[in-house]
Amino acid sequence: MKKTDIDFHYPDDSFYFSQREVLGHFSMFSNHFHNQYELYYLLSGERYYFIKDSIFHVKPGNIVLINEHDLHKTIDAGTPNHVRILINFSKNYITPSPYMEQLLYQLFSGNNHVIPFLPGDQQYVEALLDKIAREIQNKVIGFEIILQSSLMELLVYIKRYIEENRHNILVRPSPMHEKISEIVQYINNNYSDDLSLPSTSKKFFISQYYLSRAFKQATGFTFIEYINSIRIREAQRLLRETNYKVIDIAEKVGFKNISHFGRVFKEITGFSPLNYRKSNKV
Repeated sequence: MKKTDIDFHYPDDSFYFSQREVLGHFSMFSNHFHNQYELYYLLSGERYYFIKDSIFHVKPGNIVLINEHDLHKTIDAGTPNHVRILINFSKNYITPSPYMEQLLYQLFSGNNHVIPFLPGDQQYVEALLDKIAREIQNKVIGFEIILQSSLMELLVYIKRYIEENRHNILVRPSPMHEKISEIVQYINNNYSDDLSLPSTSKKFFISQYYLSRAFKQATGFTFIEYINSIRIREAQRLLRETNYKVIDIAEKVGFKNISHFGRVFKEITGFSPLNYRKSNKV
């Protein structure tokens, strides 16, 4: 595939395609989760990818699957320069069908977050992605239909590949990443508690300095940034799906001070809690 930067999206944000060559060292700066599915394909270079509670070493020919609302972040892996393709799409973008809904659930709700393709399959996947890129660049009559059908073909191909290679596609983290993943899982299960760097480092028998440094290196978040992100993500869910008062939601997700909750919520989402509820109520 040509290393040409492309950015394309529909006004309703139902579909987004980005192909980008990133020069130098780079890690995502912002806390990141959204209500779309995401496919991330690495053409060249290498990355670490933090997803929900695990860290993966992503290499060329790997595709990354991100479920709706899963916290994720790409992190520098020590070598400069990489080329990646990113696709975000909403469930409504795919033609409504019980078969597609089942496929999306099977692909994005499992534990196969990173799929390393074999060379022949890698060529097929890159040909599909190149087809999408060319349709976006040329924009001839009916290109929107080709985008949708090509994405559906890609999703089916990934699912078939997983089924045929289920015993050979596990991407194992390093020992340090395994330890941080264990700590992340603990935070995910106890975010409403009074968590702190000293108490957590004591629980896992490591120094505060090591935990602080390794956590940032592995996940791309500081310890506090990650806790706040998990709390705010849960607060967003409660604001969308329940009628709890904002002060009660703040307490449920672990904030002792409503003003602090409001500041952190707006910093991460760009909205006040009440404005977010008005715009996203289910």
